[in-house]
Amino acid sequence: MLSTNDTASALQTMASENGASPSATLLYLAAGSWISQAIYVAAKLGLADLLVASPQSTATLAAITGTHANALYRVLRALASVGVFAEDDSHHFHLTPTAECLCSEVPGSLRAFAIMLGEQEHWRSWGDILYSVKTGLPAFEHVFGVPRFRYLADHPEDARIFSEAMTSRSGQENDAIIAAYNFSELKNVIDIGGGQGSLLRAILRATSRTRCVLFDLPDVITIARGAADHAEYAARLEFVGGSFFEVLPAGAAGADAYVLKKVIHNWDDDRAIAILTNCRRAMPLSGRLLIIEPIIPPDNIRSFNKLLDLLLLVWHGSGKARTESEHRAILTASNLKVAQVIPTESWLSIIEASPVN
Repeated sequence: MLSTNDTASALQTMASENGASPSATLLYLAAGSWISQAIYVAAKLGLADLLVASPQSTATLAAITGTHANALYRVLRALASVGVFAEDDSHHFHLTPTAECLCSEVPGSLRAFAIMLGEQEHWRSWGDILYSVKTGLPAFEHVFGVPRFRYLADHPEDARIFSEAMTSRSGQENDAIIAAYNFSELKNVIDIGGGQGSLLRAILRATSRTRCVLFDLPDVITIARGAADHAEYAARLEFVGGSFFEVLPAGAAGADAYVLKKVIHNWDDDRAIAILTNCRRAMPLSGRLLIIEPIIPPDNIRSFNKLLDLLLLVWHGSGKARTESEHRAILTASNLKVAQVIPTESWLSIIEASPVN
């Protein structure tokens, strides 16, 4: 799937290659949300899965999906113009490498993520981004009347879509993290706010003796305990419920490494420092903290993380993606220091920090 950033890049390249004027290029970029919604339609209908075996006509696809054939053709034609699907001379549509990312079962599938981006709880809040820009407050709460996490707790279907979207992204991210960092030398790893434990399962698969602790809110841990794919690692995996805003449990002290994956960017600096400080208090001097986060690059470098930062503004207001220097600042305030920053093949980087003596 083309991300908004990739779409903008593709459209800008196409416009440039065709000798388009700056105004025409901007027109393509401004219409990027139309492409996002067209991708949502393709993801929601499962069109990529229907093309795995062979190309299909719009009439066949419309009959299977219960849609209007001509309207569906217009969506597919538009997507083919930006490389999502391809139309041949007989008006059959084919998968492209980009469209394959919308298939349900492929590694790193983005189908669930594309669906989340098109659902009303996401779309309506983005429609009020100007509120966030004027106030610094989350447009989501302005539109729906409650903070986003509380909304998800009260809307299980939206929570399911969000969970599936995050899970679909996690597989690709975790592979990149495992490839970039040597976890095999660690004896004990604690994932703070680790959700359903997908990163820990990747660490357990990649190591033979490393023991892991999954730490998250009690209701999250209850769900994680029931995951069938944890069973094979039962001897090396422990579940602990609690809050990272409180003192970490006694069992958390003394681990080799503490992991915070995509946690810190959900919080403002004060609450991020509170989380980091609690981790520092539990760590031995020989321990390390692995903060796995999107890092905002400098200058005008094109980056998905700069767009993600806007999503955090819309969703949470105070949440934000940080630059490397901003990460260093909150770590210093938590009595921690950066040992190294390791890029991965995903949009995330690993910031390894250690206690200040």
